Amino acid sequence: MIPEEQNPKVHHMTIKGARNALAHRLISQDSYRSVLRGELTLADAKSLGRNRGPNTPAPVKVQEKPPEPTPCLCGCGLRPKSPRSRFVQGHDHRLYGELKRNLGNDPLLRNERFSARQRQYAVERGLVGPEALPEEERDA
Repeated sequence: MIPEEQNPKVHHMTIKGARNALAHRLISQDSYRSVLRGELTLADAKSLGRNRGPNTPAPVKVQEKPPEPTPCLCGCGLRPKSPRSRFVQGHDHRLYGELKRNLGNDPLLRNERFSARQRQYAVERGLVGPEALPEEERDA
């Protein structure tokens, strides 16, 4: 039972592998036919995947620009390397120490020296209670 599209020079184990890959949905029907004709290797067909054949154009990938990192939370003005990070390396301890030193004079960290984000950080770290935050941020 030889399909009419099959090239007689294609190895029988390659044909069996292509049939198996098609059954397991690793390659597309077009790729399967190209392997049988000897136009495409089985490895190339698998690299194309199940949604693409040898003549199907590759999907155009649109890369989104990564978010711009916000300035370091300690207030130094530097930007962290990672956009997810809040601090430049080592500056979390810098802010932590400064918050602890100022708790003796200002237990609620209400002076203009500390931003709302820094007060939120102090609450997250357990340095002060939620009463240090403004009314609208306590419930959130």
